[in-house]
Amino acid sequence: MNVGEIMTRKVISLRPDMTLKEAAEIFAKNNISGAPVVDENNKLLGILTIKDILKIIKSRMESIGIYVFPTPFDFMDILPLEIPVEHRDAIKDIGKIKVEEVMEKKVHHVNESTDVYDALNLLVKKEISRLPVLDENGKVIGIVTRSDILKSLAIQSNEVPQ
Repeated sequence: MNVGEIMTRKVISLRPDMTLKEAAEIFAKNNISGAPVVDENNKLLGILTIKDILKIIKSRMESIGIYVFPTPFDFMDILPLEIPVEHRDAIKDIGKIKVEEVMEKKVHHVNESTDVYDALNLLVKKEISRLPVLDENGKVIGIVTRSDILKSLAIQSNEVPQ
């Protein structure tokens, strides 16, 4: 089985000039955790994930002296996180950062003919969750995720006679 058989063809993508706020809204609206960043010709420029956004938030907050606990949800009930008034604009400014400033530019990708097991190996080896699928011109034509591969392998194993 190859990637072309299981990939999602309707790809939600981002533009490099979008803000992180716009990207986060797209992620939330579509219940996704990352998306390829493409130019006006749909050529792959990078990839942005929630993890990338959280890293920049953490970095910017620490730069103004606000440190988030390693597991902030453990402390939410007893230590409400309040941002001092003088830093609220700085936090709001994080949402105005352009996607191109934060996106990962070195993107692992596959093509339609890539074997599903090779794609899975790449996902696991590189510790990533999604692979853009590119045509011969470097244009994004699909995306394959760990979940897509898991579903396809489960379906395939059910088709094998016991």
